[in-house]
Amino acid sequence: MGSDDGEPAIAGESPRLVVVFDFDGTLVSRDSFLDFAFSYCLRRPARFLFVIALLPLAFSIATRSTRRGAALLLWALTLGTSTRSFVRALHRYARERLPSYANEAIFVELATQLRAGHRVVIATGTMPLLVRGLFRARKLDPIPIVGSRLRRRWGGLITETHCIGSTKVRELQRKFGIREWSVVYTDSFADRSLLSRAQHITLIAPSKRTLRRTQRLIDGTTVLRVLPRG
Repeated sequence: MGSDDGEPAIAGESPRLVVVFDFDGTLVSRDSFLDFAFSYCLRRPARFLFVIALLPLAFSIATRSTRRGAALLLWALTLGTSTRSFVRALHRYARERLPSYANEAIFVELATQLRAGHRVVIATGTMPLLVRGLFRARKLDPIPIVGSRLRRRWGGLITETHCIGSTKVRELQRKFGIREWSVVYTDSFADRSLLSRAQHITLIAPSKRTLRRTQRLIDGTTVLRVLPRG
């Protein structure tokens, strides 16, 4: 599969360095969809109580399948809500609230990678709509994104593709034909499928456990650095 912009490779041309950025906890300081969902529920008390009532079941399901547990909570959040109105709420959150959570230092890193001519992509567990909304709010050019995809079922929305862990690797291949990358920015060891194949890793304010596990994962040729959020 070719590149995301559809341009053919030029014979003899060196491949561009691929740089993968996580979004939640990396380019922004929190889980964007979780924060959205909490504020969305607080403005709708009856829905909030419905979601709370399903939490024990969702957590039980999540011990066997994170995707199915998340899908149940998303369904409860959106049951009876039109897709159009839900998308409008997501756009409003991305425009009005998400910019205040941006990690400015990491956006500087992203801009540096772009200026260097590298192929920069975002691989995230949240929905691409939120990422694009933040970039529009900051008046930035769009970046290729792989993220979670939703679909309607039983009167609400559920997760069709939960883009976490090894799913990020599969989605990079499926959508952009990316099978190799050199640089990864993330805050979480959940991205170990990305980390294990990178030559340069930047961890954003990692927990001690994440740092230890990453150090054990990589070999002596991998460059590892740690940056604070900011």
